[in-house]
Amino acid sequence: MIETSRLRLLPCDLNLWEAVLAGNNVLSQVIGANVPRRWTENASAFAQFYQQVKKDPSLEKWGGHLIVYRPDNLLIGSCGYKGQPNEKGEVEIGYEIKASHREKGLATETANALVDYAFTFPEVHLIVAHTLTEENSSTKVLTKVGFKKIGEVEHAQDGIMWRWELSR
Repeated sequence: MIETSRLRLLPCDLNLWEAVLAGNNVLSQVIGANVPRRWTENASAFAQFYQQVKKDPSLEKWGGHLIVYRPDNLLIGSCGYKGQPNEKGEVEIGYEIKASHREKGLATETANALVDYAFTFPEVHLIVAHTLTEENSSTKVLTKVGFKKIGEVEHAQDGIMWRWELSR
């Protein structure tokens, strides 16, 4: 688990993914936190993440995390890494925060926590992220955390995206 002043990032092992897929009531019991009806915009991807961890248990460390807002003991989103570091020492991060908890610095706190954790591993030399090709809240978060926009890249599923990088 990764903890910050206001957040707990819970790494998703197989049991936690099964709780996510079983529904909010089961998930609430497993994580010991309140789970609102609409805590994520990525629910459709969770079954795929579960299958990936089932095939490769190393993704428990380099996969998804649930974000619990500690002051309210409330699940407010998800975050994590899109796989383990590649042969060049690159790892990609992603995050989402429930709409009711945006504009409070929580995405920045989440991104900082993901960066700090990744850089505890000597094999990680570069952290990357991708955003839409427009200034938005994610681009502001990445800038605050220290990422630099490198340019546009073709993303297999999402089309043209901005690539952001942060070196050790």
